[in-house]
Amino acid sequence: MSTEIATQQLAEELRQLISHFVRNVRVSTATVRTSQYETLDLLDSHDVLSIADLARLRGVKHQSMRLVINELEAQGLVLRQKSAHDARAQVIVLSDQARAALADAREQRAAWIAARIDATLGQQDRDDLQKGLSALRKLL
Repeated sequence: MSTEIATQQLAEELRQLISHFVRNVRVSTATVRTSQYETLDLLDSHDVLSIADLARLRGVKHQSMRLVINELEAQGLVLRQKSAHDARAQVIVLSDQARAALADAREQRAAWIAARIDATLGQQDRDDLQKGLSALRKLL
């Protein structure tokens, strides 16, 4: 088997395993990802974004993102503010309620993962996991 094929197979196995793991964690903790959650997560990592920027980053149409933002705003999870760079433009920011909800969901997922590590992995497996995480960080 060529190195290129072996690398491709390794990449596919890694993609499948990570996808399955992430889905399992979200389902097990009832923190399933939705278009609204993905939008909140983007705002959390970028602080402020316009609707156009959010649409571009999520790969959706402007009108679709506008509908998501309207719903999030109605729930009190986002706020519209004047842009610091262009007084005619609006940007979207997270509310304190949204920040708390995101932090809670992350804490639930981390606690579930920690419980699974404690229940299923011995010291050698934990050491291997640590090495695997180190390798994953290099891929970023």
